[in-house]
Amino acid sequence: MKMTPGRRALDKIFKRRDRYEIPEWQRGEVWNIERKQQLIDSVLRGWKLPKFYFLKVSEDQYEVVDGQQRLNAIYDFFSNDLALTGETMKDFGGPTYKDLKTKIADIFDDFEIEFDEIENATEDEVKQFFQRLQQGLPLSSSEKLNSIHSKLRDFCRGLTKHEFFTKSVELSDTRLAYFDVTTKTLAIEIDGLDTGLRFEDVKAIFETNNNYSTSSQTSKRVKAALDFLAASFPKQEPLLKNRTIIQSLLTLTCLLVSTRKQVGLEKKFVEFTRWFLSELGNQIELGQKATDYDFVKFQKSINANVKGGAHTRHEVLLRKAILHSNELAEAFGSNAIAMSGLATTVSEMAETIVKQVHQLNFAYAAIYGDDLFKATNKTTNAFLTIKTPISDLVSYTKLIDDLYFIFRESIGQRITTLPDSFIDVNVLRTERQHDVDHGDASKVRSKRKKAGATFSKYAGAKTPELLDNPRFPLAQAKLLGALIEDLSTLTIPPAPASPVQTPKS
Repeated sequence: MKMTPGRRALDKIFKRRDRYEIPEWQRGEVWNIERKQQLIDSVLRGWKLPKFYFLKVSEDQYEVVDGQQRLNAIYDFFSNDLALTGETMKDFGGPTYKDLKTKIADIFDDFEIEFDEIENATEDEVKQFFQRLQQGLPLSSSEKLNSIHSKLRDFCRGLTKHEFFTKSVELSDTRLAYFDVTTKTLAIEIDGLDTGLRFEDVKAIFETNNNYSTSSQTSKRVKAALDFLAASFPKQEPLLKNRTIIQSLLTLTCLLVSTRKQVGLEKKFVEFTRWFLSELGNQIELGQKATDYDFVKFQKSINANVKGGAHTRHEVLLRKAILHSNELAEAFGSNAIAMSGLATTVSEMAETIVKQVHQLNFAYAAIYGDDLFKATNKTTNAFLTIKTPISDLVSYTKLIDDLYFIFRESIGQRITTLPDSFIDVNVLRTERQHDVDHGDASKVRSKRKKAGATFSKYAGAKTPELLDNPRFPLAQAKLLGALIEDLSTLTIPPAPASPVQTPKS
């Protein structure tokens, strides 16, 4: 590799800017307006700039190895797209290049930058030089990764041009944001959800996969996931503006397309995404009063940026997706449901129900002197057993019995208008007790249809007998979730007014 020093005036650089190409592995533009203004101010004052490095690729054609951001600032000023600060204007006029006095404009035009011209260098030598050149500078992980020679790096870089990034997301590509998303997604798809996503972790994956195949199953899966997302969001989606969230959604979509059941689910996926991100914002805004700890965990994993964060986000997203939509649950399949951490969620939901019932009993007793949910041996045992995830038809039948004891038997006639979930529990128990088969034929058909529709609402199947065992915890979680929601809005009726006694005459 040969390096030759040189000097060149800015106006020549600008007028020949088509000769200076920014290579793909170079970092993208990250300077804000203030930094650009500072650079122009330095030029006008005649202060020396750091050296530029140009790689000669052919006669009169160069790649900018270092100095891209400074060149962009110079180009912007020459094009009158960058205005000077008020302080600079006091000394030199302006505010833009076209407003400068001729003498000042000439000073700017004739200012010479120093550069080294690199010749006879291999791609590896140039990229290694760039890495050494940037040591100690505040580069982002994606910027560092972008200078590592690897076929996996090249594949990730190519994905950033996918229409999902160019048309669907609100996120701008500042500091190689799209590259950051694709590199982390590929790292997870190659090494699993528990892989680290910091620079050194991903760098090791890049180096291990130097000869990565773009026709591998992993490559096809990620491409298919991006295609699905682009079809789901044909226009720019305002909620897709955080790179970590976009990476998490892309990873979730990779799991979905691996089932080959994603076709036709675009609308359901969009509905879920919008609901999730909207509810995430709502829950975070609640602060200490947040009611859904899943969202708190999700956001915490973003802020902390620790190993295991990707796994946490994926588990929360998957769990929320299968709870939000029976169609998505069906597509993800039983194995994904088993991986979603529903067992922990079921236990937490049951604990929430116990607390809610206790609070309602306390409020009811303050008015009526008695509990709203009467404590019996059945309900005492039921509050313990509903915490255990169900796994088959037998445990499902036991769960419905326990919920019936709590939400039907124990309340008697003390609630005049039953919430929907309380009614659903009653319908599901009637089906389990085979009481739907009694009566005339028309009533039997009606009761069977009602029981089927009720069970389908929570499980996506018409009867418990048709449900795969791994999907029973999903039905349990959805039913407990509905009960929690109704308990949270249940109001205690006011005590009846005391009759007015007529004084004796």
